[in-house]
Amino acid sequence: MKTIKYILSASILLGSIFACSDDWDSYYSKKEQVINNDNITVVESSLIEYLKTESGLNSTYQLFESTGVFETMNKKDQLFTLLVSRGAVGTLDDVAYMAKSHVSDIALSPANLYDGQRVLMWNGKYLNVAVEESELKEKTYYFNGIKVKQITKAANGWIYELESFVSSPKSMYEVIKDLGEDYSLFREMVLSKEELIFDKNASIPIGVDNTGNTVYDSIFVVTNPYFTSKGFDLTSESLTATMLIPSNEVVQKAQNDAWKKLGDWKLLTTDALKARADTVIDNWIFQSAFFKVKYTEQDFTEKEDLSSIFDKQWRTTVQEVDFTRPLTMSNGVAYYVKSMKIPTNVLIYRLKDYMRWYEHLTEADKGKYFSSDNLEFVDAKTDVAAWSGWPGVFPLIENRVINFNLADKTKAEYTMDFVPFQYIGNNDGSYTATPYMIPPGEYDLCLGFKQKLGHDVEVSFNGKKVTTITTSQLTSTTYHYDRGGQGYPEGYDTTKATDKKKGNYDRDGGKTGVVTIEGTEPVEVTITFRGVMGTVTKTMFHHWCLKPTKNCY
Repeated sequence: MKTIKYILSASILLGSIFACSDDWDSYYSKKEQVINNDNITVVESSLIEYLKTESGLNSTYQLFESTGVFETMNKKDQLFTLLVSRGAVGTLDDVAYMAKSHVSDIALSPANLYDGQRVLMWNGKYLNVAVEESELKEKTYYFNGIKVKQITKAANGWIYELESFVSSPKSMYEVIKDLGEDYSLFREMVLSKEELIFDKNASIPIGVDNTGNTVYDSIFVVTNPYFTSKGFDLTSESLTATMLIPSNEVVQKAQNDAWKKLGDWKLLTTDALKARADTVIDNWIFQSAFFKVKYTEQDFTEKEDLSSIFDKQWRTTVQEVDFTRPLTMSNGVAYYVKSMKIPTNVLIYRLKDYMRWYEHLTEADKGKYFSSDNLEFVDAKTDVAAWSGWPGVFPLIENRVINFNLADKTKAEYTMDFVPFQYIGNNDGSYTATPYMIPPGEYDLCLGFKQKLGHDVEVSFNGKKVTTITTSQLTSTTYHYDRGGQGYPEGYDTTKATDKKKGNYDRDGGKTGVVTIEGTEPVEVTITFRGVMGTVTKTMFHHWCLKPTKNCY
């Protein structure tokens, strides 16, 4: 705002210089102006008087009079430039804004106009000037692409008659603030991130209170650090950005569909998970809507994925955007959203659970979830005490494995068909175990055992071989519990975690490969382990993890 204020002051000063100059009348005399351009005339009346008496400009006169432009001009008593048109004003939501986009405090003569110039108008927006020169050295002027038909010098400024009223788009921030009630959910999601900051330099001291502290006529500045931290100032005219605008109907449908899916997948088992889902769903809706690039319809057609300023994935083949009514902004373009889907990889950050629940299951459930051949359970063992890389923020995690021996040691292999399930312990000592219902899509399958397992493990997913993890691979820390491999729990930040081994905390585990669940409905899955033992007669399991990829959308 200060920049605009300084520019405006300079503009007024420039107008005052011309107004006070003794050369004004001679420099802008009718004779001099008519020599090279028959479309320039001079009148002795004021700008307001001229518009009032020029019958063809009634629409402009009424526009300026009804919106208080003339009243403000009289109070300022200086030189101006007015843009006018003989066309109809049309039906507008903000007539005052439109009127102010046609008035400038700078008195611009044709001699002072140049190609590429930007002129500050009363609405705080700049209009772009274009100048074309013919072979006969005759010049044609344009404001924001609208051709100038006639130029008139009045007693207190200049009038440029345009072929039609100029379009002076609002900024992204102004568009958001002016969104109607049908778009109130999206509007409030964005504006709720605003902060009011006391501007001491702009505030005027008006006294001292009884404690000796200075009392100010306080000025507060609206900021939005949530966006500016991403290098994205909604108010900045230097942006060349894209915004996607979903209506309340679109937002509510996306929210309802997301909640239904989470219920179908049985992933809302605790209050914490419900709170997480509520935050993630709402955040994604507006975080996916802002881009630093001005995209065209062709971009949405040719690019499968667009990445928002918050690194949210917008898959153009899934989401639907209305390109029939683009909204031009002074710092970019906006499109309305026809339909929106909260991606699966947003609703599910990862699915991860531990094998240690085996020891608590009934014999029937052991057979259901851990169906095996040539294995007999020995015990469960915690080799490392529970710990957290970020105490007080993230929970303690113990590394507990389940141990099995070969039932028939002469048969140097085993198989286990494991069905991933949720285990919920009840207060009375009982439990509830239910299979995970995993939605269609693409996932990284990650696993953890115990380091130096001593034998190869062939891994299959829903009957299809994924890979064989070799004995040598299992000597590394990649598959050691969940202290290696890829990924971390949602929200875990290694730059903030305090433990010296913070990089070992609750990771996805070693990636065995990419697996795909086909179809349209969530299903139970089976992970099959086949151990090729050699001389080893025991094995140990720690955890499993399915991490949605970008294609799990």
